[in-house]
Amino acid sequence: MKTGFIDWTENVLNFYIFEKQAGQNQLSYSSSFPLKGTPDIEALMSLPSAGCDRICLSVPLNLLSLREQTFPFSDRDKISDTISFELEGVLLGSITDYVMDHIIIESYETGTRVLAVCMEKSKLKNIIDIFSSAALDPKLITSLDARLCEGKSEVLLEANISDPAVRAEAARQEVIDPLINLRRNELAYMGDIVKFVGRLRLTAMLVLVLMIVLAVNFTLIFMDQKNEHKLLSDRTEAFYRQVFPQDKKIIDADRQFKGNINMLIKKKSALGGVPVLDIMKDIAEKNTGNITLNEFNADGKNIIIKGTASSFEEVEALKNRIAALYKEVKVADSGATADKKINFTIVMQEKTA
Repeated sequence: MKTGFIDWTENVLNFYIFEKQAGQNQLSYSSSFPLKGTPDIEALMSLPSAGCDRICLSVPLNLLSLREQTFPFSDRDKISDTISFELEGVLLGSITDYVMDHIIIESYETGTRVLAVCMEKSKLKNIIDIFSSAALDPKLITSLDARLCEGKSEVLLEANISDPAVRAEAARQEVIDPLINLRRNELAYMGDIVKFVGRLRLTAMLVLVLMIVLAVNFTLIFMDQKNEHKLLSDRTEAFYRQVFPQDKKIIDADRQFKGNINMLIKKKSALGGVPVLDIMKDIAEKNTGNITLNEFNADGKNIIIKGTASSFEEVEALKNRIAALYKEVKVADSGATADKKINFTIVMQEKTA
């Protein structure tokens, strides 16, 4: 990870690059050039910041408003929450026109002495815009002079530490653990969020493209399966018509085919164990009278014969002769016809071994 640190002073602009190696930030590059006033965009764009993961900026003291305050407590968060009220009327204009942070100078039993570091929001926004235009949007805005003087206002007014090596070491310490950061509230650094949103949008676009590709692929597969299903259905229906030509109406060829096959299996089971020819031969041999047999039926359980005789006696005689070969022989129905013939039905069962 590489960090670019811009050290902006009243007369010089220093640029350092710190590279993290073995868990430590090491100075890998430094350069300086003279400066008058605010750096211009062209000069900032000439800085070798390519490859830096973040940019930090130290602003000169003449842009800051410094005020020393004492608080009866030492909690840093509590100081941050109340310092704006303490500075009301101390700073020029409204306190809402400033962004501020503080450095703890010293703590003692009765309270804490701090140095409030303030800058007008309009100035800070202008600085951010200039550096951002040169693709150097600073994540941290601090003051190396405040660190070097440990926040002591009397030292700040007297000291002017310009040694590049000393300032580079102070910059390295600020990168690790900054004393202040003026990029806060509505002027807080949003670069990470913008990058995240950009990556999120890219991810969303890739997911959308993937979903479109999957949808098209699914549609093609569905259409292919639909065509194949229709082809198989047409073949099944054509085969069904060949096997069962008597069925004119086909609603579900597969189900109807299975139903007809099951019905044939049942019929085969019902008739498979009945020796039809032997039974008909036995009955014909026992029919020695004036009897005409005109119907024979066997359902696997009962054997039914129907016929016509000249009298009830002949029907009874046939029943008795058959009873020697079969069991449960009985005349189920008989009646006279208009020509004085007797219609009859005899029901019987095969004898089991």
